[in-house]
Amino acid sequence: MANRTYREGDTIVAPATAPGVGALAVIRISGPEAVAVAGRVFRGAREIDAERPRRVLHGHVVARDGDPIDEVLLTLFRAPQSFTGEDSAEISCHGAPYLVRRILVRIQEEGARLALPGEFTRRAFANGRIDLAQAESVADLIHAQSAGAARAALRQLQGRLSARLRTLRDPLLRTLANVEADLDFAAEEEVPSYDRGVVAEQIKALRDTLEQLIEEGVRGRIVRDGVRVVLAGRPNSGKSTLFNALLEEDRAIVSEEAGTTRDVLHGDFVVSGIVFHLYDTAGIREGEVGHVEREGMRRAQSTAADLRVLVVDGSIPARAEDLAFVRGAATEDAPAILARNKSDLGDAWGNARAGASDDAPGVLSGVSISAKTGDGLAALRRLLFEAATGDGDDFVGEPLVTNTRHIDLLRDATRSLGDALERLDEGELLAEDLRAALGALNEITGDGTREEVLDMIFSSFCIGK
Repeated sequence: MANRTYREGDTIVAPATAPGVGALAVIRISGPEAVAVAGRVFRGAREIDAERPRRVLHGHVVARDGDPIDEVLLTLFRAPQSFTGEDSAEISCHGAPYLVRRILVRIQEEGARLALPGEFTRRAFANGRIDLAQAESVADLIHAQSAGAARAALRQLQGRLSARLRTLRDPLLRTLANVEADLDFAAEEEVPSYDRGVVAEQIKALRDTLEQLIEEGVRGRIVRDGVRVVLAGRPNSGKSTLFNALLEEDRAIVSEEAGTTRDVLHGDFVVSGIVFHLYDTAGIREGEVGHVEREGMRRAQSTAADLRVLVVDGSIPARAEDLAFVRGAATEDAPAILARNKSDLGDAWGNARAGASDDAPGVLSGVSISAKTGDGLAALRRLLFEAATGDGDDFVGEPLVTNTRHIDLLRDATRSLGDALERLDEGELLAEDLRAALGALNEITGDGTREEVLDMIFSSFCIGK
């Protein structure tokens, strides 16, 4: 078995395309022996010329005895002009899983080892081709679920977040240097003491900018990860019909029989570049129910949500049990929208109950809809978008920060700057707080990041990335 321990000097190989049957697959090799390994497995009309990289060569990957394994195209990249910053080769072969496996084994026979998850990107980081924030954006771009998420990841890959952070680190470094100079040379008359008022203004300006980035990050997380929306309601309120209508596909079974939905169903839809992860859950009702339906209700109540849509049958007057459900369904963690369904049969629920804010704190607003005819669904989607983003049309302002790790580090830096403001007269502690803030910002881009943190980050990547 190949040695899978991470070592920077190894030559590594992995498929760069997703597993499964396809017309083509790409196998990536990187490391000091990449060109030599490629030369030992490839036979073409032209010999490999290591001094003329970035040329596409046609030929075959051959077994040790010279028999062809597959017809391929080979491209070489020489350090440092490659993704990893090392000598690299890419083999484009047919996408049959059997062929991909045979070629991988053949390349390993010549001394390469199978790459660890994220190892190509980690080498690009280690060799200075990208910083850590850019490296993380590679995974975000690959897993983007919407146009907004893809744009945000691409901006980070282009280094825009890193450039923004540099504009913050430079003044922070100057402030820290000023304070440390005073501490180191306080006895020297020609070195003036730092001006507390100036330092305070510098720190406040930095903290204000960081707080803006954190606010961007909260919005950016929505762009990156989407919004979890749970449909909740009593039986026969039309949840499953609404689920199908929002997804624009026939996913959930619709029946007049109470308790048809027993498990949690999931599907996604997109509004203005934001992915909404929609969950249809079992109807909530009192009285005698079977074991399976009771388990379905338990799952309905325990399904995590950013937002809830409380679906009620608006064609009949609001009953006490309906109002009790609405009052008990919304929480501070998951505010709700009241959807008065079946408007094609009338709105007997009544506009007086539309917002239900007096009766049910946490319910943001109400809308009359018909999941059957589609009436009001555009308004519901709009309410979901506004409830998730809080900014309506102004939300998609292309946030730079989308990663939870980055948000946490920005918060750490902000707290350290807050501590610094309280200790302006305590030079050593002030410098310590400024160093802590600087360290948090450096961890975002990977300057001085501990190996165990890097291991954790890159282990979440796909093999071959």
